[in-house]
Amino acid sequence: MQSLAGQRFETFWSQLAPTNNIKKLAIVGSERPQNFGCLRNKHLCHFISNAKDALREAKSLGFVISTILNNYNDIIILELTKSKETNLGLLALAEEYLSDGGKIIINGDNQVGVKSFLKNISKLWPADITVIKKKGRIAVYKKKTKLFGHCRKYQDFQINRDGYYTRSDMFSPKEVDKGSQKLTSAFSTKLFGEVADLGAGWGYLSKEALRLNDKITKITLFENNYAAYLASKKNIADKRATFRWASLEDLKNLKLRFNHVICNPPFHSGHPKDIGLLRSFIFQSCRLINRQGNVWMVFVSGVYSESELKEYFDNVKVLYKDSQYFVCRLMKPKAKRYEYD
Repeated sequence: MQSLAGQRFETFWSQLAPTNNIKKLAIVGSERPQNFGCLRNKHLCHFISNAKDALREAKSLGFVISTILNNYNDIIILELTKSKETNLGLLALAEEYLSDGGKIIINGDNQVGVKSFLKNISKLWPADITVIKKKGRIAVYKKKTKLFGHCRKYQDFQINRDGYYTRSDMFSPKEVDKGSQKLTSAFSTKLFGEVADLGAGWGYLSKEALRLNDKITKITLFENNYAAYLASKKNIADKRATFRWASLEDLKNLKLRFNHVICNPPFHSGHPKDIGLLRSFIFQSCRLINRQGNVWMVFVSGVYSESELKEYFDNVKVLYKDSQYFVCRLMKPKAKRYEYD
């Protein structure tokens, strides 16, 4: 089902957007390539994203794909994210790579703050067109002298308050997530052999796992977000760490099996909460352990239940629980959901 942002853009593009003389077009900020299915000449359209699964889908639709915008374009579409800093960084990047006479189209939902974002932009750069539709807005800006170059810094990695390299377009960039802290306390001194960190982010769980468990021989970090993958490589110098830029789709045919899987699974990638994504992480984690393997996971209380975990594992042990989080050790995956090599 097409998102509101996609419906809004399709209506706008069919009614108001220029249809001629478009040489090159780029899309930034979006993880939904299907929002731009109405675009013709997709071989001239660059879909820029950090998310490997989004890039795979964009490629299948015919877009040219990349993790970085580094070519000039006649039109650049910025689909707003939930992060103001990320949006400003992407705006600065788009402004830098907009051809003379080009246009930036900003599309955002009300729930990500599009109204206030456009209001602040328009103080320096008035919009030529603004459309209010489908619980959001689209605005068009013609090329001017660079006004937001100072926001380019949001495209760079910064050291957060806990001493890790992060960026605003990844999970919990300003500090270590409290759920991850609870999880590291649970698996301290209990990990050994080969470990997988599923959805590793910028590397906190793996770095702590290596510090707290000297019997680990190898840890593999799997992360879908390319920026977070790069950050984790900056944060972890231990030779036992291996880094994989990979989506859940990439893991379906993975033959490796691990003694332990550690994971702080996402569920909040969209609105409403993405329980389907959470279940995919649980399912893949049970596939990745060997016969005697263990999965160590932390959940936000009230989002998932112990009884639901028993759909995937015969042995579910709750190690910690409070009003915010619960930490589990999961063993003995259900035979019907799991195939051993």
